[in-house]
Amino acid sequence: MSDGDRLEAIGDVASTIPPVAPNQRCDEIDRIFAASPDLGALAVVDRGRPVGLINRYDMITQLSRDYGRALYARKPVTTLMDRAPLIVEHNLGLDRLETLIADEHPSALLRGFIVTRNGAYHGVGTALSLLHLSRVRTERRNRSLEKAHQAAEAASQSKTRFLANMSHELRTPLNAVIGFAEVMHEELHGPLNNPRYAGYVQDILTSGQHLLGLINNILDMARIESGAWTIHPVITDPLEAMEHCLRIFRNRAEQQGLVIVTRFDPALEEGHADPQALRHMMLNLMSNAVKFTPRGGRVELGTEKLSDGGFRLWVTDNGIGIAPEHIPLVLSPFGQVENDLTRKYDGTGLGLPLVKALVELHGGNLEILGLPNQGTTARLSFPPPPRAIDIPPQIRVSSPA
Repeated sequence: MSDGDRLEAIGDVASTIPPVAPNQRCDEIDRIFAASPDLGALAVVDRGRPVGLINRYDMITQLSRDYGRALYARKPVTTLMDRAPLIVEHNLGLDRLETLIADEHPSALLRGFIVTRNGAYHGVGTALSLLHLSRVRTERRNRSLEKAHQAAEAASQSKTRFLANMSHELRTPLNAVIGFAEVMHEELHGPLNNPRYAGYVQDILTSGQHLLGLINNILDMARIESGAWTIHPVITDPLEAMEHCLRIFRNRAEQQGLVIVTRFDPALEEGHADPQALRHMMLNLMSNAVKFTPRGGRVELGTEKLSDGGFRLWVTDNGIGIAPEHIPLVLSPFGQVENDLTRKYDGTGLGLPLVKALVELHGGNLEILGLPNQGTTARLSFPPPPRAIDIPPQIRVSSPA
């Protein structure tokens, strides 16, 4: 156990300096101070009980005055002592002592104070004692915070590993269920004969695909949180990601009676991003827009070239919207706003956190704007590609002739 682990109160750091008696002469006390340059104060104790405190600097000042030594040298020390010093018990904690000094005895920080144990003299405390105890307290708290941080990280990693393992275990049988449901739905080995079976198969297929999507989102978030998801940005055409997204959601949007509008910037011909991650982000944003926009609504996809060489993609809808104060919640993993408008929609609350994590891996950012019943806008901003480093001519390596 270290010294820091044992220090708890002021008594642990008080200087156990032998006290002086009330009848000791001032010249004797002066010699004690002269022999110990670091000694700041002495307690005056009578039959084990402190009765006063002699401060080094006060005494030197008194004795150094004209005729001071002749006046005080042979008198008892009680003539120069502080008769009402701060006296505290050894088990008093630092926080309480600091409050006591600040509120009632501010001079004790400079002059010192006496520490007792069950009323009997124990030692002398000084500003240095307080600083030492404060440092020990700070170090102990830092160690506690570090242990708590490590425990939180370990718990987070355990959760991430559990989610990843669980997702893998669920995906294998679920893929088989979906595969067999597709075979039956397409009637590859002959008709089902009963139309009700066809409806059941369709329900199995739809539910299985929905569950697989949720599991994939959980697995993706687990990969990102564990640092296992790495991106490989290259020069790519952002329009391809937008068109891929349109192909997947156009039929679904038409079935829901939604109008899809595009506003693509012709100046944006290329950008620097991971193509797979880019498609993943756009699919999540489009899924949210279609999910939360009622029949007859409008969804807009857009691109924009930025002046710094980066680019921006956005998805805007005029659906149920979101209150500004709820935006931090929906951007946190598993965060969902529970109200009459959103309670009927399913999902894990991982779509937007996944998008946010992926765009930040690119060095970009996700911005969400919205108002209740007025729609939502999600903007993805990506930085420009890194500039090539020009090699100075004097250090360029040329091929031998």
